Amino acid sequence: MHKDASAILIITTILIIVGIFVNYSVEGIEKNLQQFLTKQIIILLIGFVAFLFMLFYDYHSLLKPLFLSVFSAVCIILLILVLVVGDKSHGAKRWILLPMNFTFQPSEITKFLVILSITCYLSECYSKLKKVLFGLFLPLIISGFYAGLIFLENDQGIPTVIMVTVLCMMFVAGIRIRQMIVSATALSVVFGIAIFMKPHRIYRIIYTWFPEWDPSGKGWHIIQSLVSFYRGGLFGVGIGAGEQKLNYLPEANKDFPFSLITEEMGMLTALLLVLLFFLFIYYGFEIARKAPDIEGSLLAVGVTCMVGIQAIVMIFVNMGLLPIKGMCLPLVSSGGSSFLATMMMIGSLVNIGIQEERKEPAFAKKIPIFLPTANIFQ
Repeated sequence: MHKDASAILIITTILIIVGIFVNYSVEGIEKNLQQFLTKQIIILLIGFVAFLFMLFYDYHSLLKPLFLSVFSAVCIILLILVLVVGDKSHGAKRWILLPMNFTFQPSEITKFLVILSITCYLSECYSKLKKVLFGLFLPLIISGFYAGLIFLENDQGIPTVIMVTVLCMMFVAGIRIRQMIVSATALSVVFGIAIFMKPHRIYRIIYTWFPEWDPSGKGWHIIQSLVSFYRGGLFGVGIGAGEQKLNYLPEANKDFPFSLITEEMGMLTALLLVLLFFLFIYYGFEIARKAPDIEGSLLAVGVTCMVGIQAIVMIFVNMGLLPIKGMCLPLVSSGGSSFLATMMMIGSLVNIGIQEERKEPAFAKKIPIFLPTANIFQ
């Protein structure tokens, strides 16, 4: 197996192990240990099976019209279904209740669908991307449709990550820099309108940066998250010994895993986690650079950006630099749907990695991200 794919596997394994410790610290200690282990084993098995399927299922087959049509139909039905019968929690309808106290979040697997759809579109229309219709409007319409359905669930985090990832893929595919500026500006305007539609979103941003204005109210979670960093020091207080998860940070293993890791495992472990995600991004782009064709390159970039951007956002959220989002830190946070979707994406990334060519493929010379910056403006 090529070194880039091997590196992704090693990083993934370490992140999963860290995630098990994080979840054990909250659920394994506070709840029934047997129940916790049963849940973890089920989630790990499902994720591992999904990973193996994507690993041995040639990524070209994922881009065939039949597969994409079926996958799209399933995701659309689930996204509509969650709006009708979904379980409402914290003001959002994002989950479908399943037996054995499991829940399923359709928006998580939809992220992978969007990556596949945009990869297919950009590779098929590669020669037309300099035109505004093909290079600007159509990819935004395709991705915006799914992001819009997810937004109706009162979820701003995942749609934002999806659209930023799509912009990255459009950039790699070679759309004009002017189109990129227009796309980014349009999405920023839409994002701004979405914020002003509901005043509580404005307050969330304000109290993220100035939590001391309401320390016992809207700024509570941010302050308690920062306290975790202070309490942890370099080496942490020990796995399971953290106090912030006890009535201070609700669902710490879901929304504040980075803070929990810093408190219990220390700043050095937290920095190692950051390094692992940056290495994931590096090796993901290496796989994209060495991919045997443009489909593989675009798919690898999409997966790398989706995982990397979400990780960076969640780390910034836990550090009080971005407003709180109902998302997961990939492979670390508690969340079966997120783990399943992430393992599917990583499986396809490794699949591309094991097919990479020893020499740089000729098509890579056409990909702007692999060229000097000056060529992007041509």
